[in-house]
Amino acid sequence: MYYIIMDLEWNQPLTREQTILSPVPLHGEIIQIGAVKTDESFNFIEKIKISVCPKYYKIMNRHVEKITGITSTQLTCGEIFPQAFKRLKMWCGDDFRFITWGFDDIAMLSDNLAVYGLDTEFGKDYINLQLIYNKQVDGGRRQWSLSDAAERLEIPMEAKAHDALNDAMFTYEVCRKLDMVKGIAEYAQMPNPIRTVLRKDIIKNVANMRKCFEDARVRDCKCPKCDNILASGEWVFSGGGKKSTVAVCTEHGDFFIKISCGKVSDNNWTLSRTVYEADEETVRNYQKKLLKQQERLKKRGTEKKNDNDNIV
Repeated sequence: MYYIIMDLEWNQPLTREQTILSPVPLHGEIIQIGAVKTDESFNFIEKIKISVCPKYYKIMNRHVEKITGITSTQLTCGEIFPQAFKRLKMWCGDDFRFITWGFDDIAMLSDNLAVYGLDTEFGKDYINLQLIYNKQVDGGRRQWSLSDAAERLEIPMEAKAHDALNDAMFTYEVCRKLDMVKGIAEYAQMPNPIRTVLRKDIIKNVANMRKCFEDARVRDCKCPKCDNILASGEWVFSGGGKKSTVAVCTEHGDFFIKISCGKVSDNNWTLSRTVYEADEETVRNYQKKLLKQQERLKKRGTEKKNDNDNIV
């Protein structure tokens, strides 16, 4: 078996309104793929770098251009994504496992595959090296940046960061500093903040985000195992129009639901609703956030009442 240590760079839409929403909300379009192939003992075999010409986000987001150095002109020199993916897939072979620094790359790869109708399960059985690093070096659960980890392990970063192949090489050097055999053996038992996606629904033509739960398509979420309507708890609101709750099926227990929204035009929104597994830690975190939200609302209510009393 091979280990494929992969890093991706992606462009972002210039505005939220320009975000592609179907078949999935596409918050980033891959423009660069870098990967290092090793054997099971993490001996270097070969490397690959693929530049990708985007279909949707053809003008570089100013922030992305600043950190990557990639210009809009350079984007036209890459391969189209289906061709780039085919080349990556052939290069990886049949028996491999991805290693990435963090959770974002595989999620972004899955979204890009979905947009082109390709295999979204490709590479899903991967290893987030951050978890092994935390257990063996840091001892905590903070999500360290790759540059911070390299500095702590005294790995020289002489090449430019935020280049897909360079970052894949830096990640490989981190692997060489860790006990990867032990880390991979323990990986399944490590705390993992990424939950398993059980169901994903795209809901279009939502007219009023403030009253979106009056829409049965949004409110009535089905159990991913039996299709019965879940009993949702109170929704926790966060920035960017995101909402989350814990919902219950009388037969299959708790599920965690997240909703994110994208504005198509005035009075027209598209919602992405994802249902995840919910373990005890997920439920506890939700309850803590809900309690804080209730306390904030109670405080605002008290302050408003006091203001009204002062007016009188």
